[in-house]
Amino acid sequence: MKFRPLTTNERAETPGFTHVAIVTADDLTTSTANTTQTITLATLQAGDQVQRVKWYLKTPFQDTTSAGNDATTASVGDSAAVTTFLAAGETNLNGTELIWRTFNTVVAYTAGDFITVTFTPKTTTNLNAINRGELLLFFSIFRPTFVAQAISATAISKT
Repeated sequence: MKFRPLTTNERAETPGFTHVAIVTADDLTTSTANTTQTITLATLQAGDQVQRVKWYLKTPFQDTTSAGNDATTASVGDSAAVTTFLAAGETNLNGTELIWRTFNTVVAYTAGDFITVTFTPKTTTNLNAINRGELLLFFSIFRPTFVAQAISATAISKT
């Protein structure tokens, strides 16, 4: 899993988004059947706001060795709920996978938190059997402390 700020050029191509998380089949490591896996994507600070989330299923997840392993959902959340940003949606190559999804409600944090993605396998299957797939999650994260630190600390003199 990778989580990083978007480059200047990437920001120009994805207006309003600041970060991207890239989750691939290699990140799905849970080997116990019927067991979800939660992956922490980013740490948030007090004062941060997550303003938007965009899901792009670049390559649907798939277990290429078993046509029966055909349902794997993912949800995007935080410590309050695994679905704070996006409820469970199909990521597996089965004809109902969700290529695009969007969340546009601002969530403000008064204390530190984290962003997660939670994968749920089909009943009787395990996530580490998934050997293909890539999910890109774009985030608009506003961190006022970065802006405040960038603004000149010059004292204003009254005259």
